[in-house]
Amino acid sequence: MPRSKKIFLKKFAFILIGVILAIFAVKSVVSYISAATGTVTEENAASFLEKCGWKIERSSAETEEVYIPAVFSEVYERYNAIQLKQGYDLSKYKGERVIKYSFTVTNYKGFDNVKAHVLTWGGKIIGGDICSTELNGFMTGFSGEE
Repeated sequence: MPRSKKIFLKKFAFILIGVILAIFAVKSVVSYISAATGTVTEENAASFLEKCGWKIERSSAETEEVYIPAVFSEVYERYNAIQLKQGYDLSKYKGERVIKYSFTVTNYKGFDNVKAHVLTWGGKIIGGDICSTELNGFMTGFSGEE
């Protein structure tokens, strides 16, 4: 085989490997972004809460991006303890930005100002709480048990 053809084949192989690596890198980035943004909608979060037995005011819905700290403070450790009791673990999402859906709850007995928060990431619900905004309030998991 002539030397020029060998050089051409080496260059072609090098370029082909580069293209394959570039495609893999782009595919990985797109996959990560897709996982991070997810597909849980406000409607999904509202339906989830209703399946948990909560009556919510859908018109009160708020959507917010929140940051799960990379290092948990004592307050975040206590909040994560609530999550662990209900089968979630926010420590898996340290350093991530997640979406929080909030709704007013109308059927929590004994309290008037009650909110439900649903945390989502990667197309799934990763935690949340039911809490009172009153001075003598509470915070609990989705079951409502304190």
